[in-house]
Amino acid sequence: MPRLRWFLLLPVLLCALLAGCGSAPVVTAVAPVAQTASPQALAPGDVAVTGDVATPFTLTPAKLASYPQKTVPATFRSGTALEAHTFRGALLSDILPTSALAPAPGKNPFLSFAVLGRATDGYQALVAYGEFAPDFANTQVLVATVQDGKPLARPRLVVPGDGRGGRYVTDLVELTVVRVAP
Repeated sequence: MPRLRWFLLLPVLLCALLAGCGSAPVVTAVAPVAQTASPQALAPGDVAVTGDVATPFTLTPAKLASYPQKTVPATFRSGTALEAHTFRGALLSDILPTSALAPAPGKNPFLSFAVLGRATDGYQALVAYGEFAPDFANTQVLVATVQDGKPLARPRLVVPGDGRGGRYVTDLVELTVVRVAP
C-alpha cells in the first residue's frame, strides 16, 4: 500500500516541479563573501559587517561613535501599542557607502543590494540599499546606540517611517550585505 501512495503522489510532484520551470525570472541572492569573526565571538556591542562588501569589518562601539551621529524621532506600532522614541546613532549610509560594497556591473548597480540585520536571538530584517542611499529614498536608517537618551547595551537597527517596528532589530549583532541577481 505505501508504494501505491507514492505512485499517486508522483504526478502531483511532477506538476509542482514543472510549474516552477516557467519563463518567469528566478531571483536568488549571490553568495556572500568570507565573513569576519563569528557573531557569537564578538565582544558585547560589536556588530559584524559581512557579505557582499569590499572588505568585511567589525563595528566596535568606538568605531560606531566615530561616525557622524544623527538623532531621529521614530513612532511605530508594536503589537497593539504605539511607541514613540528618539534614537541616536550612525546612519547606515555612512557605515555602508557605495565604496564599501563589492563592485557590481550594470545600470544603478547598487539598487540590487540589501542589508540584512540580525539580532543575538536570530531575529532578522531586511532593508533595501535604495531605501537609505542618499541618491534615492535617503531614509535615515540608523545603527542606534542611544534610545531616549539612554545608551543601549547593543546597537539597534532603526528604520524610521515604518508603520510597524518589525524592521527595528534590537540587540544587533550582524549586518549582512546581499546582492540580488537575476
